[in-house]
Amino acid sequence: MQNNKKIIVLDTTLREGEQSAGICFSLYEKIEIAKYLQEFGVDIIEIGHPGISKVEEETCKSICGSVKNIDILVHARACVEDIIAAKNTNASWVGIWASYNDISLTTKFSNKSREWISQQVKDSIKLAKEFNLKVRFTIEDASRTTLKQIHELVETAVNAGADRISLADTVGAWHPNECYKIVKYIVNNFLCELEVHLHNDLGLAHANAIAAIEAGATIIDASIIGIGERAGICDLFTICLSLEKFYASKYNFKKSQELSNLISRVGGFIIEPHRPIVGRNAFTHVSKYHIKAVQKEASAYEFLNSDDFGVKSKSKLNSLERGSEKRFLNSLQLKKPFIKGASELQYHRDGVGNRWVFMDNRIDERSLIYIIERVFDKDYSDEYQAHVDAHTHYCDSCFVFMGENEDGTGLQVSVTLGNEGNEYTKIVESPASIFIPANVKHSYAYLKGTGRFLNFVMARSYNESLS
Repeated sequence: MQNNKKIIVLDTTLREGEQSAGICFSLYEKIEIAKYLQEFGVDIIEIGHPGISKVEEETCKSICGSVKNIDILVHARACVEDIIAAKNTNASWVGIWASYNDISLTTKFSNKSREWISQQVKDSIKLAKEFNLKVRFTIEDASRTTLKQIHELVETAVNAGADRISLADTVGAWHPNECYKIVKYIVNNFLCELEVHLHNDLGLAHANAIAAIEAGATIIDASIIGIGERAGICDLFTICLSLEKFYASKYNFKKSQELSNLISRVGGFIIEPHRPIVGRNAFTHVSKYHIKAVQKEASAYEFLNSDDFGVKSKSKLNSLERGSEKRFLNSLQLKKPFIKGASELQYHRDGVGNRWVFMDNRIDERSLIYIIERVFDKDYSDEYQAHVDAHTHYCDSCFVFMGENEDGTGLQVSVTLGNEGNEYTKIVESPASIFIPANVKHSYAYLKGTGRFLNFVMARSYNESLS
């Protein structure tokens, strides 16, 4: 099934995404993400709310000056000050919003009437049009607003000159059937483009997006990995994949892994391994029956071609070794580290010095971290040979180098970090700590001195962590 209907995707990672707990982008990050989004193929980018502060206004202005040849939208309340701030950014679109239901009058517009709100909407849209801005008007919390109230406010906005109407399921309350019904009503009764902004509190954002498209909506809001307030909104990659499979759309999904890794790093969270498209298990087969079938013909258990997403399909047979009940326990369990040769690890040879395993799933079945220490108890510079080849992990890791001297000095190593074409090698004097981002190639080599090298990997097993 494929429908030739053109659906516009508005990415709001840089605005809605900053309402996700723990996320605040630098100006450089915002500009780089916007450029990636443009390469990915979104149609319009929402970059922020300039009316919040002069700093945010200048940030939005800088993005507009740096990202060309794509529509840029800034967020604004229905008030004069926010419209002026939006104009100052040089964005092509302003997204004006207001809420109109009983909850809003009680909690946000105390002592104000719906007539007052309607007048604010009318005045702000007219001012924006005088500034030659294209206007999207959003009814906040539309999913808990009566159809009569929605009709009233849409009519006010359209008559004032709004180019596009957006319905926001601000609290993620819509059932897809209800979403379809409301969108269909607006499409049938007003001559305007219709956009939807859908939250994922019930896990229905994607389903509501498809329902809205089928009802006649032509613009869908999304963000990278669905980041946003509370449980977030539509995931950019999965909704765009649906648009590519079922509607007339095309996107550069080879950018998806890079974009998702960047967002997870800024936000300080780990992407779920089973997440569609960007999760590390999204193209991994573990069932013996499945593996046997895909070795003959990949389409036996693959609807998607992993090459389209810049990754390779993998087979990893589950050992089905049953763990113990101890994995359920939260009790204090004293464990003993042990000495182990490095040659048990891929890309490693035993080399010089003793290697201690402090933590992994063999020491404690509950562990999701791997910690090793290599002890250089004498100067091995005369008998040195390389023992670590360049490799990558699907997760973050770090190196720590400590010399035997009281101040941590006394150990010298070289560290190489970077993927092909961007490798960087540096001679490192202890004490030193080096962060290694996920999926970045790295290695180290002992040069001289005495001390300790510690390696922390955010995975239960070193070999399992390799990507």
